[in-house]
Amino acid sequence: MKYAIIVFGQYRSFSHNLETNLKEIKNSLLDGNDIDVYIVSDKCGNYSQKNTDKICNTFKKYNCNVKFIKLWENLNKYHEHEKDNKVSYDKNCKHRGGKHHFTSNLWYRRYVTNKIVNEYISENDLKYDLHMFIRLFDITIRKNVSDIDIKNRIKNCIENNKLLMSIDTIFIGSKNIINKVFSFGKEFNLYHDDIWNNKDFCNYFQSIDYGLYRPRRNKRKPTYCSEVQIFSHIFYNIDLYENIRYDFNNPNNINNKLTLFHVKLCRHRKKKEYK
Repeated sequence: MKYAIIVFGQYRSFSHNLETNLKEIKNSLLDGNDIDVYIVSDKCGNYSQKNTDKICNTFKKYNCNVKFIKLWENLNKYHEHEKDNKVSYDKNCKHRGGKHHFTSNLWYRRYVTNKIVNEYISENDLKYDLHMFIRLFDITIRKNVSDIDIKNRIKNCIENNKLLMSIDTIFIGSKNIINKVFSFGKEFNLYHDDIWNNKDFCNYFQSIDYGLYRPRRNKRKPTYCSEVQIFSHIFYNIDLYENIRYDFNNPNNINNKLTLFHVKLCRHRKKKEYK
């Protein structure tokens, strides 16, 4: 099989996470497959040429071919649209529940990342069985089931054209499905509080992220946070999808035993570095 791994995000805590994450997915996703890697980052969050070299060498150690590393600062033709999206997001959020100043920028940059990966693939006549967006630099990934189980679920994902997701951190699917996911960032058309009136939406979201579904007392539901917005887009636009992330906010969730990975933000990641 031939897989594309797409990484968007700052280097941040890569020295703590990248190799341990690759080691964790080595037997189930990397070994026996042809892996190409595409990275878009920026000059904040631990960026340096020295760290870039370390990242390339780490991927090489696990037989992953880094096709390109691009910096947002050099993608000038997209900067104006990013500003427009930010103005629209700030204007159209109806309250502050889940609102974050970088959310629209985050999803627009992910959209652009996917776009330039597709352009590179087309220009070089490449084709992949799966496209995998994984935040390898600032999260920790740990297996929740066996390597064989993960391989079988990946195979099923390919055969049934299904999206596998850990909302906001991992998305695995065909090129067409990943295009649908990342298209959300192009204009960043918001979903509002009426999503919570849909019983099926609520039941599924509660089963995958109980902490966000049940905000603290007297707090609004975090409608405008990245996780809720992207799941809303997936819920209304993608036919088959499956959560693969263990919900550590609800360890008694009976669905947890079926999830593929424990995924958490790294405690070493530096905050307040996005601009």
